[in-house]
Amino acid sequence: MKKCRLALIHTLILFSFQATAESILKPQTQGDVTFVSGGVGVDERNEMQAIRAEYNLSVLFSVQGTGEYLSEVKVSIADSKGNTLLETVSDGPMLLAKLKPGRYNINAELEGQIAQKKANVEGNKRTSISFISPQQ
Repeated sequence: MKKCRLALIHTLILFSFQATAESILKPQTQGDVTFVSGGVGVDERNEMQAIRAEYNLSVLFSVQGTGEYLSEVKVSIADSKGNTLLETVSDGPMLLAKLKPGRYNINAELEGQIAQKKANVEGNKRTSISFISPQQ
């Protein structure tokens, strides 16, 4: 009887590890750009951190001085020639993208205002930028 309980407990533990290994976030592709966005809640935030090394651009959206993060931010990424490579709405405060090496212009619409940053992406080296919205 004790062996049966141990076998059942062991099976349940293995099943729980398999269930937690499933990805919450779904990478998407537009043209040559693969990206994922999210980070709402502990599980998504942990998964974003776990896959961050697979992407060479990391973008974070927050509100100045509050510790609050923003989601549903309209984002566009254009190459140095002005060609738009990505247009999306972020599902959370973090957006990760795989880009070819080069210089990029990144626009984010924060509280109705468009903010622009430049990013220089060098191969597999990670580039991180933040968009910080002023308090309303």
